[in-house]
Amino acid sequence: MHSHPIRVVQWTTGKVAKEAVKAILDRPELELVGLYAFSADKVGRDVGELIELGHTVGVKATNRIEELIALKPDIVTYMPLHPDVEQMCQLLRAGINVATTASFMTGRGYGEDARKALQDAALAGGASLFGSGINPGWIDSVVATASSACREVNLVQVTESFNIGMWAGDANQDELGWGRPAGDPGHAADIEKATLPFGDAVEAVAHMFDFTLDDVRCEVGFAHATEDLDIPGRPVKRGHVAGIHAKWLGIAEGLPVVELNAQWVISDDIEPQWDIQMAYDVVIHGTPQIKLRADVLPADMSLPMEELVATGFIITAMPVVNALPGVVAAPPGIITYADIKPVTSVLRPKPVTIAEPSIDNDTDELQTHESAGPDTSVEGTWKVAIKAPTGAMETTLVIDNTNGQYSGEQFDDKTTAPIEDVRVDGNEVSWINIATKPVKLKCQFKGTIQGRQMTGKVKAGFMGSYKFTATKM
Repeated sequence: MHSHPIRVVQWTTGKVAKEAVKAILDRPELELVGLYAFSADKVGRDVGELIELGHTVGVKATNRIEELIALKPDIVTYMPLHPDVEQMCQLLRAGINVATTASFMTGRGYGEDARKALQDAALAGGASLFGSGINPGWIDSVVATASSACREVNLVQVTESFNIGMWAGDANQDELGWGRPAGDPGHAADIEKATLPFGDAVEAVAHMFDFTLDDVRCEVGFAHATEDLDIPGRPVKRGHVAGIHAKWLGIAEGLPVVELNAQWVISDDIEPQWDIQMAYDVVIHGTPQIKLRADVLPADMSLPMEELVATGFIITAMPVVNALPGVVAAPPGIITYADIKPVTSVLRPKPVTIAEPSIDNDTDELQTHESAGPDTSVEGTWKVAIKAPTGAMETTLVIDNTNGQYSGEQFDDKTTAPIEDVRVDGNEVSWINIATKPVKLKCQFKGTIQGRQMTGKVKAGFMGSYKFTATKM
């Protein structure tokens, strides 16, 4: 425990940095004392103005590293889109700890020359260098903790499986090459370069097991759009790349012992079809085998679009901000989660809305619903409840039948959308609803009717698949 607040300098004011600053200002054990900004038009402006807090903080931006070093901070939260190794070395040589989200965990991805320079600078200054994010980073620390229940571990598998279409237009997606033609020469090599931090993470996971790898390698696969895709800021033509799978392997004695997968798509309309989980899946093959699934969701799915998107930036920034006390207390040099105490957030009592648990038994549900009556026709008005992770989402569904042609609409208290491609086969029904808020989503419903009840699943684009129930009015 520090006798005084940890003095922090924030490096840059981008989307991830904005969330970091909010958290730093909210923590009594942290004190924001300086801010670095690249743009000359930001110099001299208050951090509260730059990150749109609505009030001033009393900390003004500078683009002179010497001024920040003169503040004698304990640590810099270093969060540029593109890291500058010499800047990092300058801070470390000055005795300032560095915690970064800039694609760093062990330095492997920066190259051996850069890694040696950073290690030498850190040792010379008596400072620590730590890198994290949600993945690579946080999820790797989860793996280490989960493995402690095993007698031995033979293979660690982690898969980040997401539809990231919402973020496809961001600048940090440029190097992935969304929309490049199938078989484009050099694309696999570019993906390997773009995902080098996962190679760092393979090393870091092995380090947490106190294990030395013989080799680290990468395998790359692609999926391609089955139709032209209108992705905001990232249109993709039919047959071009809309799915990327980078598999990073840590090898020992000719066998994989660590496998970290980045499986990303920007649309469901791809070939081959991938089973996108919208989660982090962990499988620890050992004695016993352990399986974990981490869903990372906004606290409230009804939030405005910009706040939903901000969840991605929060989960990138917070593993670093929460680790700051441990990094300051750590020994000099490049460090990982293996070198600091377990990292937690802050615990604060607040009222929480908890979704009621439901019995996950479709058979029992259908048997109960049969008593609701003999009507199995699909046309009419239905009250639909989607069992989203943050609670039930309710809509009204109206289905009409005109000479065997089905149509209709689905709406809530904010939006109304026509339903498309309605198909009925006995008591099975499916339809598509193109939602427009809080973000454009292709929602594919498939249900089974029993009496005046319907149960099924909806696949909501990059938001994942959820169960729903419906009652005919």
